Amino acid sequence: MAPPAPTAPPLHPAPGPAHRARTRAVGVHAAGAVVVAAAAARLHATGGYAVAPGGLLDCPLHTFTGLWCPFCGGLRCVAALTHGDVAAAVSFNVVAVALLPVLAGLWLWSLVAAAREAQAPPRVTNRGWLVLLAVLLVFTVWRNVPALPLADYLGP
Repeated sequence: MAPPAPTAPPLHPAPGPAHRARTRAVGVHAAGAVVVAAAAARLHATGGYAVAPGGLLDCPLHTFTGLWCPFCGGLRCVAALTHGDVAAAVSFNVVAVALLPVLAGLWLWSLVAAAREAQAPPRVTNRGWLVLLAVLLVFTVWRNVPALPLADYLGP
């Protein structure tokens, strides 16, 4: 008897665990993009104001102390960016304008890495977190001390 003829491997093998994990990671990124797009659309429609009924998104620090936190004006900043008004966005929260492209870049890098099974974006080191915390602290103090130059401009 003749040996059996070799069979060709299937064109589309059954997905394995690695393929399912990659698909799940890409799906999580897509779901995150949908949530961010929906939130940005809501901010675009409201101008960053009246996002939640009853003032649920009032800044607790500003409500209790009258001081501006580093995130005060962030929602209006994003709303201004959705309208293409970069000058207004900077006047609401200059730090948010600087950080949003960095966050978007890291998200995009992570999405591409998940889709290609490539190396994930670098993690933020402890030193990086401390630098970010220092920048936010300086920004917070600067926007709350009227005697400092540009302090009036840095408030939301």
